[in-house]
Amino acid sequence: MVSAGQGGGRRWAGAHLGHYEQLALLFKREPGFERIMKYLLDKYQSYGEHRGKIVLHDASPGECEAVNAFVSPKKFFKPPELSLKVTDFERAIGESPYPNATLKAVLEAYFNKPIATFSERNRISRSLYEKFVGDISDKFEGKYCADWLKAMFNGKQYGYNTVMNEYKSDDCSAKALLSNVCRAVNARYECDFEPIQLAVLGADITGDSHWFDADRTGGKLLLSAITFFFHEAEGYVPDHRQSLYDFFGIETNGISGTAASFAISFFDRSENLHPGFEEFVRRREPVSISEINLRNILYARSSNKKIYAVENPSVFTVLAEYIPKQSCGLICTFGQIRTVVARLIQLLIAGGCVIYYAGDFDPEGLQIADKLIARHASGRVIPWRMSEQDYAAIQKKQEMISEKRLRILQTIQSPILQETAQAIVKEKHAAYQELLIDRMIKDVVQAEK
Repeated sequence: MVSAGQGGGRRWAGAHLGHYEQLALLFKREPGFERIMKYLLDKYQSYGEHRGKIVLHDASPGECEAVNAFVSPKKFFKPPELSLKVTDFERAIGESPYPNATLKAVLEAYFNKPIATFSERNRISRSLYEKFVGDISDKFEGKYCADWLKAMFNGKQYGYNTVMNEYKSDDCSAKALLSNVCRAVNARYECDFEPIQLAVLGADITGDSHWFDADRTGGKLLLSAITFFFHEAEGYVPDHRQSLYDFFGIETNGISGTAASFAISFFDRSENLHPGFEEFVRRREPVSISEINLRNILYARSSNKKIYAVENPSVFTVLAEYIPKQSCGLICTFGQIRTVVARLIQLLIAGGCVIYYAGDFDPEGLQIADKLIARHASGRVIPWRMSEQDYAAIQKKQEMISEKRLRILQTIQSPILQETAQAIVKEKHAAYQELLIDRMIKDVVQAEK
């Protein structure tokens, strides 16, 4: 134990050791110093210098005895109160048989680790973080994902917390996480959002078909990235995950998303009629289609290569009853343009068809139509019964549209739909395609002409 001397001097048990590491060892051997050393460490890390006091209101006899035997001048602390100046402790170290020892050196030896102040650690941490951000940003500079990376790091959103949680655990793992998501984003743009299974995307990018599953870190970050691009393109964030997947042409499995068709023939890669689909055409029955049904289809078409597309299944069912034989075809999208619908439209265009699309008169309905028209700029997708005049013809308007939803209409690009959007903004009420069913029936009846 370190003990006080007599006649103004000191004698030290173990003084023959002669090194600050031996002094730290002496403190380790005396239990009374354990809390004192922890408080000294905290003071140094906080201030970067030796100042302040260590105040204990529950000091034990052993702690008081240890400090009384070490500090100079003697304080004769009595439990439970102990109030020790850090400078007194540091002075005692300087007066010990180890005059070259410093408080910092003793603390580092005692805790067996280098000691930095909180500000020093923050500076080092900041430097490492900036290098991390710089490395990943430089790696994907000029790529499609670069805008997302910039928005994420600068705005601390769109997956920032996911990345930082991984970074705090393992910066290398965080780099791999970001790299894989960036590669997935770039791949989706580079293939023009050609439909792909989520599992296939994961296998292509990482070798693990489950890497982008929604409940895994990679899947969560991918959805955050897609949310950024969706918001940039559409002006709002959807309420459900599937809209994000649809936006990027991603199917979670081959059978969950469906479309419906009527009077449409499908041709396989050998350009032979698909017998299963053709039986529905012969029997004049609608058929439900999943993406997996279309994997080996080369193109599709109706007899006159004219296709009417509606988003509402009830409208689809009524119209199917009026379509003449050897005439137009009909499809139902069930609202959002999911991957199977996008694929079906591609096949119809490959078959030389023109698609006339009808949606509801609300911000989301116009946005879907506008997106389809923009994606197929060749003029093969045309708005049907969605003009300002059609909207005006509906006397019974539906729900009032909020200002937030009306702002979606500011993104509409199609000239025809822009006029309709302006009318909707003026009236602030939605209207649905079921109320134009009589006019739609006339269109499909005359479609063979």
